[in-house]
Amino acid sequence: MVFFSKDFHKLVTIKQRKGARRLTLRVCQLTGHITLTIPLRASISYAKDFLLENADWVNAQLKQVIPSNYVSIGTKIPIGWVEREIIIQKLSQRRHNLEPTTLQLDCNVVEVGSATKNFLVDHATKVLTPIIEENAEHIKRKIKSIRFKDTKSRWGSCSSKGSLMVNWRLIMAPPSVYRYVAIHEVSHLKYMNHGADFWRLVESLHPHYREDQFWLKDNGRKLKTFRFEISNAAKT
Repeated sequence: MVFFSKDFHKLVTIKQRKGARRLTLRVCQLTGHITLTIPLRASISYAKDFLLENADWVNAQLKQVIPSNYVSIGTKIPIGWVEREIIIQKLSQRRHNLEPTTLQLDCNVVEVGSATKNFLVDHATKVLTPIIEENAEHIKRKIKSIRFKDTKSRWGSCSSKGSLMVNWRLIMAPPSVYRYVAIHEVSHLKYMNHGADFWRLVESLHPHYREDQFWLKDNGRKLKTFRFEISNAAKT
């Protein structure tokens, strides 16, 4: 069940799970959404009491939530970690134009968020696909597929069958960072683990990968604060 908590001013989801042995709380640091997982035998009322008993912990977690940055005209968005101001401009042949200080979009005001997202996905595809393919060829491994998605918890993945996924939001990061993630996933084509051989391969392909790991740890959350849908405030 989902309800709005007046105590926290947030949506709360209560999930009853057969395999759950105890009550667990989670607060999404991107949205502030509160999730409470409980055993099947636990009652909803008991779950709500448990939530209030842990109010201090919940409030502490909510303070760490980074405010969402809804993309609109005038928003400065990093692309390759270079800030570009989003502007609307009539373009003759294409829907967007990337300049040193601006991202020009040929769309109406309502479409700015979706147009920006479409540009980032397309740009990530064009920039990252060659990096992935070239490094896979270098280590003599075949790729089954490459997908660009927006995942909450992972920047990339690689299946045992050779299907790679990379988060398209990485195109907002410095080039060295998105190159590291691409190479990290390519290296899994050869080693499906994080053992010593895997990291030696990563280092041979991207010698300064540790610096990029630290960058993602310190700044990765900022890339996920940008929201491309219309905010509720704008709707009203």
